[in-house]
Amino acid sequence: MRREVRLIILLLTVIHPSYIGAQSLAPTTNPNSSRIDLKGLTKKAASGNIESQRRLGFAYQFGNGVDKDINEAIRWYRVAANHGDPIAQNNLGYLYETGPEGVKDLEEAGRWYMRSAVYGNPEAQLNLGLLYLKGAGVQKSTDDALSWIRRAVDAEYPRALTALGFLYATGQGVPKDPNKAFQLTRKAADKHEPGGQALLAALYAEGLGVSKDAVEAVKWFRKAAEAGEASAEYGLGIMYELGQGVKQDAQEALRLYRRAGEHGSMEAQEILGEIYELGKIVKADYQEAATWYRRAIDQGNTCSATRLATMLFRGKGIEKNVGEAVKLWTWAADKGDSDAQFNLAEMYMTGSGVQRDFAKAYSLFTQAGKTLDVSEQLRELSSKMTREETVDAH
Repeated sequence: MRREVRLIILLLTVIHPSYIGAQSLAPTTNPNSSRIDLKGLTKKAASGNIESQRRLGFAYQFGNGVDKDINEAIRWYRVAANHGDPIAQNNLGYLYETGPEGVKDLEEAGRWYMRSAVYGNPEAQLNLGLLYLKGAGVQKSTDDALSWIRRAVDAEYPRALTALGFLYATGQGVPKDPNKAFQLTRKAADKHEPGGQALLAALYAEGLGVSKDAVEAVKWFRKAAEAGEASAEYGLGIMYELGQGVKQDAQEALRLYRRAGEHGSMEAQEILGEIYELGKIVKADYQEAATWYRRAIDQGNTCSATRLATMLFRGKGIEKNVGEAVKLWTWAADKGDSDAQFNLAEMYMTGSGVQRDFAKAYSLFTQAGKTLDVSEQLRELSSKMTREETVDAH
């Protein structure tokens, strides 16, 4: 995929749920503090001190001075939240939204975000708005989403400014308006909000709402990257690889992609898989490619699944595993990846690695045909299929 296109994809990844929620923390608690008086804090919390209850929840959430324990974090946040603490309510909502299996409960997340949002907590208002936007744990409602996000914007909450700027940039729930997107995002960036800085850089890179300016894009990508924002590291890597706004430097691009990938950028992980598979910038390393593809797949990246499946099917630099290849193609095909649909259709047409099934093949080719030219394959299949198979395919 062309890197220029990936800058547009960047716009779609800046407001990622995990990015927004990652800062849903109690602002009165120092996240870098690793030393706490556990005995004293627990005593105060047990005696009813709300701030201590919240701080104890934070300590267990992040393992600050204690062993990390999400269940203990939830227990202490809940105590503070039930006493009406809006910060604990928001943090509790975040744990239920993003927690591991057995903890994650989007409906519960929505309830706690709502309680905190009603108290006027702009972080919770934004988080609740995003749930409504996605229809996660609550009934999907663009009107409710915008209502809560705008409340957070009215409070000048920087992440909400970025979120609303993103919506105007992409036309989600509102008429697409690049000028409004730029104004809101610039406001967030001026408040030193890394996501806003990354989005502003992308707007400059694409010339959306502002004159295209690669040098200005690099400046804002760099500011956000220095704050550890993965999408900015990814974007800056693209600028270095293409030599836009900065001297072309493939090794610096690779370094930035790796940083972004380590920080969770799915797009950077996909690029790294591609770089190592195809031997771009570095010597081909198929094991390394597979590692990065798998990390991207874990975040739902279908392109990485399709590429890894191809490697597994052919035994390209890694152990051949047709069964896993089929599973990956099937997963990606179900999510609408046209390349996966095409590859899987060919397998069912030829009976390679799966039981031959012309009806399935025809159906998959038809789905892939929304973006790929499959006329030749459909003609060939039609000549081989029985009437019953034709009926099943439709």
